[in-house]
Amino acid sequence: MSLVREPTRAPLHDARSGMPLDAVKYWLVSVALVAGAFIAWRSHSMLPAKLFLDEFIIRRFITGELQSDGPSSYGTTGWLYRVTGLGSIPEVFPILAYLVFAAAVVVGVGWRTIPRMSFPAIGLAAGSLLLGGVYLSQYSKEFFVLPLAILLLAARRSWKLEVAWIALALLYATYVRQYWYLVVALYLVFRFVLPAVKSAWMLIPVILVGFLALVVAFQFVMGVPFTFFRTDINTVLDYDRSTQLDDLVPGLAIPTQWVNAVAMMLWIAFPVWMIFSGDVVQLLAGTFMAVCWALAIGRIRFIVGTRTGAVLPLAFLLAFLMVQTAFEPDYGSYLRHITPQLPLFLALFAATAKSERMPS
Repeated sequence: MSLVREPTRAPLHDARSGMPLDAVKYWLVSVALVAGAFIAWRSHSMLPAKLFLDEFIIRRFITGELQSDGPSSYGTTGWLYRVTGLGSIPEVFPILAYLVFAAAVVVGVGWRTIPRMSFPAIGLAAGSLLLGGVYLSQYSKEFFVLPLAILLLAARRSWKLEVAWIALALLYATYVRQYWYLVVALYLVFRFVLPAVKSAWMLIPVILVGFLALVVAFQFVMGVPFTFFRTDINTVLDYDRSTQLDDLVPGLAIPTQWVNAVAMMLWIAFPVWMIFSGDVVQLLAGTFMAVCWALAIGRIRFIVGTRTGAVLPLAFLLAFLMVQTAFEPDYGSYLRHITPQLPLFLALFAATAKSERMPS
């Protein structure tokens, strides 16, 4: 079954209810929008306190209780909330942040294209909205990633907007998260590799060589193992260790680090451990992300060798996933950081829909 169907001449109907399927799809997306908004509104009373640890720190920077000398991820984020006035509306901000994310989802999908979406696509859009209600209903660094995601969506139609996105992403790297320098660098690599290769299989050696280059650069340029930042965070932070991300093979030799990097990329994209953890929330979140990546991989063959609008979101998602293998300490952090990028998944699916054909 294709993710998105070609438009038909007349709307289909549900044989049981008589309701046009177009209306059913709009109804399902609308329900998800409302449900996500409700989760965002009631998040602090509904969700576990461990999900708001970052917000607790950021609020202390907003109030001035904590201060930083020079650029820091929390300090810069707190400053941004102060200067924009968002830090002074804690009762309203969760809904506001969610609405910005919901707008990005609608832009990624295209409201008018909803009738052409298959029900699996509707499910992914709904899941994105619900996950946004969980992770973007608080003061977080991720809120300031949303403008980057929206700008990249717009950049599919203008190289000038893509240049603006690169400049803004580099500013974000300078003042909030330094690993975004790597994200931008790898994005540019994939940005030019995807239109050049003729087969999706050619991306495998590109990724393998890319990881080798990263491992060597970390070891001999930065003087630390590839997993240093991820494992260092795990040793100093106090959080739920049940979702911690650990290397597959012990050891710090270059070949071992390379194997662990490749394995971690698969381990993050397809979090089997979360699916079989026995925790319902982890099961749903892990399954959702595995489906997102599986569908994204299935669409690569429609993108390589072309210069369609799907190149940009795919280039970014591949770059972001590779960098996450080096810096994500646990699955909770992974979900938090990937949530603002979910509109890019949806845009990728929508952009490749016309390349698919229904099976005969």
